[in-house]
Amino acid sequence: MNLRNRTGRASALAAFSLLCLPACGAQDISIPRSICDTPVEQRLTTPLLKPTGKLTEWHTAGWGGKETSVCIISVDKSEALRLRFAWHTDTIDTMKYSSLDNSVTGLWEPRRVPHLAESATLGDNGAIATTRCKGRGKWHFTLALKVTRDRKIVHQRNDIEQFMRAYMPATMKAVGCTHP
Repeated sequence: MNLRNRTGRASALAAFSLLCLPACGAQDISIPRSICDTPVEQRLTTPLLKPTGKLTEWHTAGWGGKETSVCIISVDKSEALRLRFAWHTDTIDTMKYSSLDNSVTGLWEPRRVPHLAESATLGDNGAIATTRCKGRGKWHFTLALKVTRDRKIVHQRNDIEQFMRAYMPATMKAVGCTHP
């Protein structure tokens, strides 16, 4: 093979490699249409997950059948979202459970949020909402969301609020929670 053919093949291979880099290296990242068995619009989950790899979902044993259940969404084996679902007999003050000292929620700059649930608190890294509900012999249902993906990223309050405004009623419907 002469030098001219080698140079031509090398140039063609280099050009193909450059064209292939964006397409061949790209992963097919699939945004879930449901989170923890509750349908939710992908446009609401994308800002919270910021997926860069494989998404997985893990539930506590007896998911849905216990008074308290946890669901964790991970991106490439790193926890991104933690959701806690609880049924209880008494009303709770969501602001009390939003303190940074609380290991379950621990919200940054918590503030009450109107019209989300009977009581709701929103922070830069999550939210907690509770409402009266008839189901499972209990009278209250609480949903806590914590964005755990990257503790350095803050100020996702608007994304979290949009997600919770859609996810809370959808979850109540999914778990059979009806207003008394």
